[in-house]
Parts: sequence; C-alpha cells; structure tokens
Amino acid sequence: MLDLPRAAALSALIGWNQTEADWRLFETQGRVEALDDGGAALAATAATLRYAPHLAWVSMVLVRPDLRRQGHATRLMRWAIENLDGTGCIALDATLAGRPVYERLGFIARSGFARWRLPAPMAAEGITLRPMRPEDLPAVIAQDALAFGAPRAALLADFFARRPQAAFLATDGSFVLARDGHRHPQIGPLVARDAATAQALLTAARHALAEPCVLDLSDAASALRAAIEAAGGVLERPFTRMSLGATLPGDAALSPIFAGPEFG
Repeated sequence: MLDLPRAAALSALIGWNQTEADWRLFETQGRVEALDDGGAALAATAATLRYAPHLAWVSMVLVRPDLRRQGHATRLMRWAIENLDGTGCIALDATLAGRPVYERLGFIARSGFARWRLPAPMAAEGITLRPMRPEDLPAVIAQDALAFGAPRAALLADFFARRPQAAFLATDGSFVLARDGHRHPQIGPLVARDAATAQALLTAARHALAEPCVLDLSDAASALRAAIEAAGGVLERPFTRMSLGATLPGDAALSPIFAGPEFG
C-alpha cells in the first residue's frame, strides 16, 4: 500500500501542487511504483492511469533531489510503459527537464500548455451559468470525454466532491471544476465551445475559490491567455504534451484548461 503522506511529502519537496487526495486517486484508480529508502519523503515514484483501452496517462515521475541522475526516472518510465502495454496511446505531460528523457523512450511532442497562477479575479461578459449539482455529473463526464478522448468518471466525481462550490455549468453544457492543492487550489478541467464561455466559467470558479489559484492553459487558447494576463496572471512553467503509440484522441479545441499534468 502506498504511503500517502510520504508520497505527498515528495511532491511537496519538489514544489508540485498534489495533495494526499491526488495520490489516493493514483492508488485507487491506477497504479503507483515507488522507490522507498526510508526517508521522510519517498525516494522516487511513477504513476499510471488507464482511462480506456485506447488511452492511458503516465504521471508523477518524481525523483528526490538527492537521488537524481542515477537512472531512476528512466527505470520508472520503463515500468510505466510495460504496465500499460497494449494501450493504444500512452500520454504524459513533460517539463523542460523531463522532455529529453521521454523523447529517448519514443514519446513524440504533440502540443503545449503552461501553468499559470491567477492571483486576482477576472472580468467576464454576461454568460448564463449555474452551480453544478451532483445529478449533472453524467452529462459533465460525457462532455469531458468528447474533449479529452476517454471517460474520466471517477476523476471528475472526486474533483467535484472536493470543491463543489467552484463547479459551474453553462447553458450549452460547458463546465468547470476545481480542486484543492498543496500550494494553491487548481482550476480544471474546463470544457467550453467558445472563449467567452470559457472566460465566464474561469471567472466564476476563481470568485468561488476566493484565493489565488493555478491552472494549466493550452497554448492554443490565445484569447483566454490574454484575459488571464490582463488580470495579472503569472506564467510559472511550460509543459509539452507527448504521446507514445497512437496520436491523442479527443477534441483539444474544447478544452482550453486541463485537469493538470498528473491527470491529463
């Protein structure tokens, strides 16, 4: 069984935003490989989530700073690929440092996004929204599957349960969810068919959270990026979405804000 506090200690030590609740999702909905040398934080980890036979995600490839450059990340990635053998598309989101490791294993860059910190609320035009209710989840899961390319029922239900006050729906079925984080609450996924609706959903979630938050914004969402910059958003780090095997499914244009590099 995964030691959740020490897994969370590792991600916190490296400066990531995951909580024990995030690590619990990896353990209950996927698989985690951990290197444990008895330290206060786990030595190294990798996690896999198989969303469907055609799509799986690799994440949390973390190595404690005192153990880096010893081959642990490559070994853990080989474990993840073997664990997901037979999956049509194996995907991950790479940092600048991690991208060369994944390229050597055959992963191909597909698109980019960036982590933004949003310290202040944003302005938005009058788009009709309402708070999400538990009975909305089946329709939300279906909308997310169109954008992401595979159903993520357990993931979205977990996010909704954590921060229901920051979950909103538009009349066309567009939605936003949010969750707690170690450093800041995180907004995402957000699925919308146009930039105005996306901005309204983001604004509603940010107001509901009532504190600075982070989000992972697609490089293609230029209009939403301009609005975030105008509100004082701060770019923290870029990522590259990569895949091994088949190309990524879904309709990326519907999802300007992702669930996060750990979940896709």
